[in-house]
Amino acid sequence: MNLMADLCVNLVPLFNALPQDEKMQIEKLVQHKNYEKGEVIIDPTINDNLVIVADGNAKQYTLDEDGYENVLQILHTGDYIGENWLFGQKNVNNYVEATEHSEICLLKRQDLLKLMHKQPELSIRLLELNIVKVSEMQKQIHLLALPKVEDRLLKYLQTYADEIGKNNFTLPLKMKDLALYLGTTPETLSRKFALLEKQGQLKRQLRRIELLEN
Repeated sequence: MNLMADLCVNLVPLFNALPQDEKMQIEKLVQHKNYEKGEVIIDPTINDNLVIVADGNAKQYTLDEDGYENVLQILHTGDYIGENWLFGQKNVNNYVEATEHSEICLLKRQDLLKLMHKQPELSIRLLELNIVKVSEMQKQIHLLALPKVEDRLLKYLQTYADEIGKNNFTLPLKMKDLALYLGTTPETLSRKFALLEKQGQLKRQLRRIELLEN
């Protein structure tokens, strides 16, 4: 048994609706590879793979005309990307890069499409999850439209607090990942946290945050 492939299948919500014997069918289709920090997993020449992070972290980004990275999302263990490519969408300007030593599982478009013809519920599940991912990306786009980093940060924190129903919480992202998500650097992010704390917007103890009433 390929234990890493089994780990991939069980981590991805896309396959949760399937019984174990059908998950094992997917396991047989999965290829697994190790990538080091800074190594590119997907580039615009590759557009037929579902990429699953079995262990580690990666980032998805595009490059502008000056070669500057625009980070679209941070991928952690259990995250995946590439479902749109599986349905024929061309990868025009997307890169996926390991941000630390990572174990990656790859599922080819042709193999998954064959399976989906046999398992229609998989197509429905994929559509539902894709809607959720689009919604999350729209939230990030709205944040990046705010010109000031401190406004992006405060809006992100307020939105997360509303989602969990608490004003006191631990940041769900590491500082470096949150900085990428908000389109800034960890150093700038730390300064903006200090600014918001000075303004009486929040209290912070490492990754523990308390939003204050104004």
